[in-house]
Amino acid sequence: MKYSLFTTANKPYYPFLDILTTSALENCENLHQIYVGDSGLGDFLDPISKKDDVITLRPDHEDIVDEFAGVHSDGWVKATQQKTRMLKKLLSGVNFDHPLILIDSDVCVLKDLAEYIDPREDMQFTSMSTGGHTRADGIFIRDIASFAIFNDTVLAKVFVQRWIDRMETFAENGTPYPHETPAMNMTIADCAEDMNIGFLEEIEVCADSEVQDDTASVHFKSNGSTKDDPITNFEKRIMSVNNQTLNDMDFGQYLDEKTYYDWKLSYD
Repeated sequence: MKYSLFTTANKPYYPFLDILTTSALENCENLHQIYVGDSGLGDFLDPISKKDDVITLRPDHEDIVDEFAGVHSDGWVKATQQKTRMLKKLLSGVNFDHPLILIDSDVCVLKDLAEYIDPREDMQFTSMSTGGHTRADGIFIRDIASFAIFNDTVLAKVFVQRWIDRMETFAENGTPYPHETPAMNMTIADCAEDMNIGFLEEIEVCADSEVQDDTASVHFKSNGSTKDDPITNFEKRIMSVNNQTLNDMDFGQYLDEKTYYDWKLSYD
């Protein structure tokens, strides 16, 4: 079954995006296209745009974010909030005849993702391997926003709008950050009676900094630090993956070294 990917990234996340797009294009035989929402890539939009089957989406002017003061900083929060708005824009502008997979830019795809698509479900979300946790404000988080499959893209428009509405309510009420994942979890609960929703295992489809033999993709998840600059943030996270397989994991093979060097120099 053919499918497309959608992600967003700004300049601080360029090397993650390079790894995501290259790994997906090389390892996913059923991949149709990759849609990349440009939320402030600047000069580093061009090398992404030149890749085969990658389509870049221009943001609204107010959605460009190139600031970065660490994970969970104001710049990071603004960038993550753009994902749902640009997803809404994509779903409204493209008449998809195949599933669309929402995936974070800081992910490396290790094998084709078609086997995880269940067309009997309107949409599929990824549940934490730990079973979830309750935030200090009482919001229960079970499902992650880094990997989701939208099989029915008409219903996906409804879901994404409700997701955005929930985040806007959080902002109005002064709910502590982050908003994206808690809002998504509450929207899943709200839509459970109206939509057929399936669930995927995190360790299988988008493992949190861990690779097992059956892992389809690995998420270079942050530790929540707001102190690391973009270079340190990238290098720490890409080196922190726990490889449980007998295979060497060379994520650097998906990174264009020359452009990565130019990206590093831009922060000197």
